[in-house]
Amino acid sequence: MTTNGFPFRSLRDWISFLDRQGDIVHNKEEVDIWGEVAAISSKIAQVDGPAVIYENIKGFPGWKLHSDGLTAHRRVAQALGLTAGETPARIREVLIEKLTKKPVKPRKVETGPCKEVKLFGNEVDLLDIPTAFSGEFELTPHLTAGVSFIQDPDTGWINSGIRRFQIINKDKLLELILPTQHEGLIFSKFKQKGQPMPIAIAIGVDPVASICSMFPAPTGFDEMDYWGMITGELLEVVKCETNEILVPATSEIVIEGEVDPDEVALEGPFPEFNGYYSGFRMCPLIRVKAITMRNNAISQFMFMATIPSEGQNLSQLFNEVEIYRQLTEIVPGVKNMAVLSIARFVIAVSLDKTARKRMPGLEKRVAMALKAISPTVKVLIILDDDVDPHNPYEILWALGVRFQPSKNIMVIDETPGHLLDPSSTLIGPGYSYTGLGSYGVMDCTEKLEPYDEGYRRGVALPPKEAIRKVEENWTKYGFKRG
Repeated sequence: MTTNGFPFRSLRDWISFLDRQGDIVHNKEEVDIWGEVAAISSKIAQVDGPAVIYENIKGFPGWKLHSDGLTAHRRVAQALGLTAGETPARIREVLIEKLTKKPVKPRKVETGPCKEVKLFGNEVDLLDIPTAFSGEFELTPHLTAGVSFIQDPDTGWINSGIRRFQIINKDKLLELILPTQHEGLIFSKFKQKGQPMPIAIAIGVDPVASICSMFPAPTGFDEMDYWGMITGELLEVVKCETNEILVPATSEIVIEGEVDPDEVALEGPFPEFNGYYSGFRMCPLIRVKAITMRNNAISQFMFMATIPSEGQNLSQLFNEVEIYRQLTEIVPGVKNMAVLSIARFVIAVSLDKTARKRMPGLEKRVAMALKAISPTVKVLIILDDDVDPHNPYEILWALGVRFQPSKNIMVIDETPGHLLDPSSTLIGPGYSYTGLGSYGVMDCTEKLEPYDEGYRRGVALPPKEAIRKVEENWTKYGFKRG
């Protein structure tokens, strides 16, 4: 069954749908961008609460600010055209099926709602846009929900992704560009040419465009091509005013600028995905040349710090889609998997018990394949197929009764990881993270013959037929689906 209104062609379409579902709050109480908005988002993620529109923002009369539209899995499912009760595994299954289709290029149109207001030169003022602070120690706010668009100067490939941008004054931003990411690869080409890199940052895009920007797409693939693959329709895009980049036509706000190939400035601190502040770094400077927006534009904030949060929940789910797709293609017997931690640091995989009997050593094969697919993984938890890797209670149960540290853990030292992993080795006078660490595999499967454990007396669960009946009739009993 599909969601009524899918596909949502703008953020406003999505908000209207959530209004009809009763899954968005219009907060008319005055809120402060300095911490209060972030604290509300943090609470929403913890209680699986509704999305929110702030309509009374201190210091920004007339503005609205949106957050948490995709924090809950039920809203992600609905944004993709599914019903609210779909599980993460079902969402992943549907997405993998959709993403096997031929890429669908967006359709360029002459103009769109994002062109209703145009600001150039001295008219540009980033400080006029309500931008919430995520953490207590931020010095200036960071744009956290903006989808960044850049274009490869040699191939024309348009890379997009949700990235953070620190506002340092009315027309300048700073961006952390990691050399190992696609944006770093493209930016290096402009640096070699000694040319500024054009960039566009779209704030307040439709929910599927946000989702597409979070997929770990292969090099050379335009993330917005996913939009048509998911919806079966064409995404309408318009050309920027000061460069050739194409952005979603219904974006609430579009910031256009150039990344200087040489000039850098001090960025930070920022509450990173890893749950710690980033400290200070010298990052490339972006000079903003234009801002276009809709009339009565809606700004957007995405809480990105510690788990749970909107940014973390989305990142985990969509990284899981790509890792699962690759892993099941090369390793037989993988039944399910879940990304349990930021940056794919902790992953749980369940294996078919029949496959384990048929293929001795399958656990180690999965461990090696996963590290190759996702180098940032530090801990792999291997489970039997009677354990749901998305359910922390079931994982802890398996860890408690099917795992012995002296027998069931494998550690490989000095393996590559993530450059922003705060537990990795430090090097150099600036104490930069190397990303070098270790890889631990925890085998929480029920051991095969010959047995040397004493727990083989059957798993204590209600009858399968009763469990199935309860799932089908949950709302009939008077419970809320969630």
